[in-house]
Amino acid sequence: RVVGTHALMCKAPELMRIPTDVDKPEAADRPRGLLYSMQPFDTACLAGTGLDPEDCTTATAAAGSEIYSLIVAHIASCDGVSAFQIDIGHGTGTTKRVGQRTTELALGLGLFKFEHAGKPLFALHTTVGQPQGTDCGVTLLRALVLLTPGKGQMATLTAFGDDLIAAADKTDRSCFTVYRWHVQHQYWMRDAKVPARPLSSVVLPAALKTKLITDVDDFVSEETADWYRSHGIPYKRSYLFWGAPGAGKTSLIQALAAKLQRNVCYLSPTHPEITDDNLKNAVQRCPSDSILVLEDVDALFGAKREKKIEKSPLTFSGLLNAIDGVGSAIGQIFILTTNHREQLDPALIRNGRVDLHVGFGPAEPEQIRSLFAQFYPHAAEGLAAAFETNLTAALRGQEVSMAALQHYFIMQRKKSAEAASEEVQMIMDEIEERKQKERPDDAGDVSQADPKAGGQGGDEGEDGKAAPEAEAAPATALSAPDVHVHVHMGAPPKTAK
Repeated sequence: RVVGTHALMCKAPELMRIPTDVDKPEAADRPRGLLYSMQPFDTACLAGTGLDPEDCTTATAAAGSEIYSLIVAHIASCDGVSAFQIDIGHGTGTTKRVGQRTTELALGLGLFKFEHAGKPLFALHTTVGQPQGTDCGVTLLRALVLLTPGKGQMATLTAFGDDLIAAADKTDRSCFTVYRWHVQHQYWMRDAKVPARPLSSVVLPAALKTKLITDVDDFVSEETADWYRSHGIPYKRSYLFWGAPGAGKTSLIQALAAKLQRNVCYLSPTHPEITDDNLKNAVQRCPSDSILVLEDVDALFGAKREKKIEKSPLTFSGLLNAIDGVGSAIGQIFILTTNHREQLDPALIRNGRVDLHVGFGPAEPEQIRSLFAQFYPHAAEGLAAAFETNLTAALRGQEVSMAALQHYFIMQRKKSAEAASEEVQMIMDEIEERKQKERPDDAGDVSQADPKAGGQGGDEGEDGKAAPEAEAAPATALSAPDVHVHVHMGAPPKTAK
């Protein structure tokens, strides 16, 4: 790291003094001119580095962009860096317990020297301008400039960026990356690293799983890719995962990502600020070799293309154009999820936009037996069948979700297989309890019902956690005005006189 730039950080008034024609006396009566700068940084920042500002190749990275995040994260991990920004993060599971709050270091301000492929690079990370007011308070804008000695050396900088992108998109058999679309900055933001799970851990009807896996394996083969190219057909494959919440949609997506060693990109088109162009950009900028998931498409438009979210700027034609644009990504796998296929316009799921419909329903007898065997792999022969028989008798024709069964086995984790096969009344009690919570108070005042219940009772997903697949709220609720609330803790306000 090259020191000597911190003095400049204290001279914000001088740095902001960018000459314009309004500095001339004769311009006093004219409109104020446009502030501008012809240099990406103050050349005084390079004092003592040996760099000639006139003999450098530079590239700026917009703060908040994906490449900016990759660059600052890489530099912060380099040896010799001693300027950081400190914050609170969470453990990743390598040295800390997953979810544990820990100290997190990010790149601080200054001029940093590092190498890539044996060539010297410099990064100037500064704040610029005056404090700016934002929705969440006052902040200072940041700037990042990459420099390398010599003119015409953009190949050096682009090679550095390409290597960062390749490393970020890399997957392996142990984990994959979950991305979520950042609507404001319009880039795919890394959300989390997820441990890979085998397909065998996802309990689905054998015929359904076999059909899907056969289709996916055939699509990713070289022979299929050559066939698509030779016929001039966009090389993509689209699936519709439809059915009740808690049936295994999310679990299957994660297992497919692990099998194919692909990352997963979740896109929620119900975001109140997503437009037609924004959605199209999200689809076209999807990382290579990934699975793109468009969540809860039934929450956008009805069967007659009417808007369910009144203030959403997204149009039905924009949604169709975005889905059709998936073909620009070679080898893209695209998955739409919905809890209500019957509410979708036929044009949205016609042939060419959706290649295969995969339905998810309540637990079937073979799933009940298979799930028992997974949780009790060493159980005596016949106990899985006994559990299925006992549960079927207790249900009396009612349906049960796979999420409810998994919750039961979690609660029974300290019990023996024999006890778990017999104590099925716990499942029925849970079902009845949830039904009671869904009903409004018998006293008649519906307004006293828990507003967080959402009319759906439990909201557990396939893994017994909060489900991303919870059913969409009614249109009347979705069309309500958005309320953006900020609570700023600080000194109490002065008492008015």
